Amino acid sequence: MTEGLVQIDVEKAGDLFPRHFNELGIRKIQLSFRDQPRSKRTLAIAWNGGSQGPDGFAVLVDGKLVGRSRIFDSARRPYTWNVDSFDCRLGLGHEHTIEIRALDECRSEIQFTGFRLSARGVPSYQPLCYESVGSLQQYERALGAPGVVIEEAHLSFFAPKEHAKLARRAARFLERAYGVFKELYGRDTPFRFAIENYPVGHPRGWGGISGAATIGYNLEALERFGKLGTKSVRGFVGYTEEMSHGFKGMYRCGGTYEALGVAVQVEACRRLVPRAVADRYWDPKYRLFEATYADYRRAGNQNPDPEKYPWNVFFARILNVYFARVAQEYGSDFWPDFFATLRQHDYPLHRAKKPERLRVYARLLSALFARDVGAEMVQFGIDIDADPPWGWETYGKKPRER
Repeated sequence: MTEGLVQIDVEKAGDLFPRHFNELGIRKIQLSFRDQPRSKRTLAIAWNGGSQGPDGFAVLVDGKLVGRSRIFDSARRPYTWNVDSFDCRLGLGHEHTIEIRALDECRSEIQFTGFRLSARGVPSYQPLCYESVGSLQQYERALGAPGVVIEEAHLSFFAPKEHAKLARRAARFLERAYGVFKELYGRDTPFRFAIENYPVGHPRGWGGISGAATIGYNLEALERFGKLGTKSVRGFVGYTEEMSHGFKGMYRCGGTYEALGVAVQVEACRRLVPRAVADRYWDPKYRLFEATYADYRRAGNQNPDPEKYPWNVFFARILNVYFARVAQEYGSDFWPDFFATLRQHDYPLHRAKKPERLRVYARLLSALFARDVGAEMVQFGIDIDADPPWGWETYGKKPRER
């Protein structure tokens, strides 16, 4: 690096890319590559701002300014990832340079996840999540055996080679699930999902989601899908629940434990499989949730038995009961309209402190229903001035341990 400039030959550097910008004095990044002269291209850059804001950068191609990123106040939404696209025409000759240049008014750190230079008109850019193995070669190294990666429009499905046929079926189904979740959440995720499958006991088969969109599961989940397919929600519920949480993460919907992601998944399941199939799985669960809520009310809005009801499970069940009731009242557009309202209010859950988050939900729901939903939530038994378990922040003490 000289005078704040980092120069990289893309063909020689391989996967090397400076993720951090405006740090260690880096104010310019130049990427050299070969391509046809005068070609029309779209450059897409995925990035995340620092905690100060405002953040942004300029892009030059072959010395010509092709545009500036959005100026983004990352201090208001520090966890949001962005993708900016720039249409350009390459210069003469076969040697070309992309330059990412800092703006004088933008001094806080920027993180880059990746970039793509493509022909005009290709689908929107979604890099793999930064927690993913990232390639078949790296997956096989982690797996310790031959593997396959099935590429769908919005996800990459990694599996052992012996499960290739089943992996294609699962990937096609989960691509369809992605489309349903996009309808419900109202937008694409900034990252494509990486769904990685490993033998039982493998450290990456953690049974959940990591980063923004990396789902790690052991092979029992894939084999269960092979046996049950879409005849039972049990055949895919693990994958789709984590996919729902990946979409939910864009909005930073804290304060509900698992409840909100699960509640949206219930609606997604009813769109993915026949209603009778979905209800066969969800109806017993909601009877259990309702029974837990009844115990809560009988105990004076307290957990009657923390050994029977772990705190996170307890409050997630109560919130699932509440979400189910308001969704039923509102109708089939409840979740798309709820997340549209979140966007219209500029993602307020990003900025809310823990004891404030349920009041944010009350405000959003009040906007949807055109009435004071906050008062109804309190009547339901939800303390909207505290972070669950309700009362910890309000009264300054934790629940009694048994």
